[in-house]
Amino acid sequence: MRKHFTLKTGCLLGDQAAICLMKLMAGEKGSRGYTYTSGEEFGYYYEPRCRKWIVFDNRHNTCLMEQCNTDKEAEAFLYDDGDLFAA
Repeated sequence: MRKHFTLKTGCLLGDQAAICLMKLMAGEKGSRGYTYTSGEEFGYYYEPRCRKWIVFDNRHNTCLMEQCNTDKEAEAFLYDDGDLFAA
C-alpha cells in the first residue's frame, strides 16, 4: 500500500512565502527573534534570479531553508510523516 502525504493547511506560496521568509531572516539578527515571535510558517516560491525554488520550514522554530530545482522537490521538503520533521 502506497502512502500518500499532503501538506498541512497553511503552506505559503509565491509572494506571501517570500515576504514571510524575509521577515524571518530580518528578525533573526540579535536574539533570533523568529524563534519566539513566529512559528508554524512554511512555504516555497520561485526565485528567478537564481532560477531555483526557495523553500523554508519554521514549523518547529528552527527555520530551515533549502534551494530546489523543481516545485515537486520543494513540496517534498515540506512533507511531514506523523509530525516528524522532513529534513
